[in-house]
Amino acid sequence: MDRKIINYLFLIVTIIFFLSGCAKTKPNTPYKGPYPSSYNELLSKNLLLAKELGKLPEIQDGISENDAMALERISVFYNQNKKHFDSAFELMNDVGCENVRKYCTPLQALYWLALNDELKLIDISNYTHINLLNQAWYKAGFEYDGTGRWDDFNDVTTRLSSPALVDYYVSRNFTYKRVSLGSIHDYKNPYIIFSKKKGQCWLFTAFSVHCLKKAGYQAHAVTVFHGISLKPNHVACEYIDKDGKEYILDNSITVYGLGHGLGYGIYEKKAYLGIYPYYGKGYLTE
Repeated sequence: MDRKIINYLFLIVTIIFFLSGCAKTKPNTPYKGPYPSSYNELLSKNLLLAKELGKLPEIQDGISENDAMALERISVFYNQNKKHFDSAFELMNDVGCENVRKYCTPLQALYWLALNDELKLIDISNYTHINLLNQAWYKAGFEYDGTGRWDDFNDVTTRLSSPALVDYYVSRNFTYKRVSLGSIHDYKNPYIIFSKKKGQCWLFTAFSVHCLKKAGYQAHAVTVFHGISLKPNHVACEYIDKDGKEYILDNSITVYGLGHGLGYGIYEKKAYLGIYPYYGKGYLTE
């Protein structure tokens, strides 16, 4: 096929991709039912938990036999650990912007464990997000888990509905490596690093900014001075978290001693810029 035609088709796909995928999400409407009795029992004991379960993509298209079994396992697990489960769910439900995210991502991770009858892997009395994600997301390695859950760009970027979730995924899934692309705009295309699993700082930043803006956060690229260079030579993602404070998300380099996220790349803006001086908002050439 003629290269001009290939480039034109790529441009069309890119435009469609941005128009369909970069807008903020909005919460799913809980599935109306019918539900199995195990769900109705949860509904009577923790209304918010039941509603958030009804927003999960796995439930939205109806209750299969596997879904019914997963809900039964969650109900039993809940009844056995009610006090600790309620406390853990409060932490789960605090992840992301509740009025923007489509569903509660940590709860989906718990649901996946329930589908596999692996809830026993979670110490609910000492719940942490990282332990849950390690068990539900990473033990088989994202795209290699055989489920197809990590193959679709829109599904994955919707799932990464908070800075900590983006940090966890990117730090474990993408590798810093220089890649040659067709145009400067390609380096701002988040789909490229999603598909290649490698790239330099522009691509890391493009992916992080895309996920965070989609999840309802104020986020943009910033350019800084890295190392002894006299020219601005590095790009990272700046965002405002729910606490109103400014942070930097940068998984393409490691700043030892500053990170405090689930992965390696979340830094308080002031501390980060104390090491990498600020040049300006946007990418290197803007």
